[in-house]
Amino acid sequence: MNLTPIAVCAALLPMLASAALLPAWGADIPSPNLSPAGQAAEKAAADNDKLPPGWPRHGATQLIDNDRGTAWNVIYYMNESSPMHRHPYFFAGLDLNTGSVVTRQPGSNEWGQPGPVIKDRMWYLPKGLTHAEMTVTDPGRHDVVIDIKGKNVPEAANTTSFPTEKFAPSQAKVVDNDKVTIWDCAWSPRPGVMSFDSRDMFLAFAEGGDLSIQEDGQPVQVKHYESGQAIFLPGGKARAIAANGTSTVHAMLVELK
Repeated sequence: MNLTPIAVCAALLPMLASAALLPAWGADIPSPNLSPAGQAAEKAAADNDKLPPGWPRHGATQLIDNDRGTAWNVIYYMNESSPMHRHPYFFAGLDLNTGSVVTRQPGSNEWGQPGPVIKDRMWYLPKGLTHAEMTVTDPGRHDVVIDIKGKNVPEAANTTSFPTEKFAPSQAKVVDNDKVTIWDCAWSPRPGVMSFDSRDMFLAFAEGGDLSIQEDGQPVQVKHYESGQAIFLPGGKARAIAANGTSTVHAMLVELK
């Protein structure tokens, strides 16, 4: 079939009219509205390493703080920008829901395009990451974040008969580098298996429930944890971890090196 240029243009007119009715991308996203002086001051603060850390800030609740790391529960509120900040530590994270966020760089008056965050995704980001960020969906982003402090502890020697790195009936390695190993772990309601944990570790809960932890030769300790909570377990110990009751417990496990 041969179409004349006039026919092609006529066919495209309804499509172009519909496109013209669509809002421009970012029309509903609040502008940073920085003045030229504000942009220059923000850029100078970044260049001179004078920016605040990522947290504490509004929506960030500290869960644990010790010489190995700090765990935070961080809630983002729709269209509420974080301050421009620089992360002073390498950090691991667990997304607790699905949403979208935008970021911008120091001195910029424009947000980048929205990027998705996915429920239960586990990740690791570098020290020195610098940006402002804002969620543009409701509900907004919700994370558990663990700042990894600079202290290094040698791996404890396993002098027991128990295996190492056997944390859960279901476990998958997500990240492995010179700072951490991150595992995606789930415990079903069945007896735990004793394993030697050679490194300090954080657990951040994606799906909560009753969790039993028994160190070798010690009585069982059962506690209830909600999604978004975290615990710290010291290395160099043999322990069995199991779900207790009727729930399956899902968590990010971060081994510290």
